[in-house]
Amino acid sequence: MKFSYMLHNRDGRGRRVPRGQAWQWIHDLENIDHLEPILDWIQARVTVDRLSLMNVYLDHIEITSPKNAEISFGCKAQIIYSKVTKPDRVIDMNKAVTLREKMCLPKPHDISRPN
Repeated sequence: MKFSYMLHNRDGRGRRVPRGQAWQWIHDLENIDHLEPILDWIQARVTVDRLSLMNVYLDHIEITSPKNAEISFGCKAQIIYSKVTKPDRVIDMNKAVTLREKMCLPKPHDISRPN
């Protein structure tokens, strides 16, 4: 299933996303259980980094629609839907994982640290 969302630093007070920009993340999930850690991360970005959450879709359906009523997280009520705001950057999480695999980069837990 496809999950996408945008984080927008509308007023410039937020962190992680440059002032005035909206960045979009795209995930391909194997099952709904993989959604919970992503929602926790989003909640932290909205709260800690002071960003606005926009255009959250699960399989091309708004996450706030009645079909997705069973999915709940802290900032669900704060979601803004806009057809005007376009992402300044698109981060496809699946391509990032594929690139890591192609380059044979070690995973963080595989790297041993010297004593």
